[in-house]
Amino acid sequence: MSIINFADLAGIRSKHKDKKIVFCSGTFDLTHAGHVLFFEDCREYGDIIVVAVGSDFNAKLFSKGKGRPVQNEHVRLKMVSSLKPVDYAFIDPNAENNNWFPLLKVFFEKLKPDYYIINKDASDIVLRENIVRDYPVKMVILDRVAPKEFDGISTTKMINKIKNEVEK
Repeated sequence: MSIINFADLAGIRSKHKDKKIVFCSGTFDLTHAGHVLFFEDCREYGDIIVVAVGSDFNAKLFSKGKGRPVQNEHVRLKMVSSLKPVDYAFIDPNAENNNWFPLLKVFFEKLKPDYYIINKDASDIVLRENIVRDYPVKMVILDRVAPKEFDGISTTKMINKIKNEVEK
């Protein structure tokens, strides 16, 4: 829907004063149906969905040498922003000192979301919970749920399948 700059976050809250705002983030390397399901689940908690798409720097930092991201941040941002449930998407600023979590505080201060939603397998959940305690935002931890016919879709499984086909 709408690609924004990080500097535009504060304006979203003032534009949508009476709406419930949901904030989530991720790399979203190869956009797939699992991402759409996640955003649809986020929509159940609010009216406006704001997504931070991991910068290339942050994606490389957290992939721990797995050759990620496959797609650059601009491609990933375009894909996420085009998904129906997403209202706003932006590229998150690069982490300082190899630590992304201070950015979470900045997102909460600027955007003032009602909900912060992550998946159950997110990294450093306890750290995230500790950060959330300082803000009037509710953290929701979702199970990764997909219909049986989605065959446990994930970016890693997609990459592995492609690698296996290429190696044949």
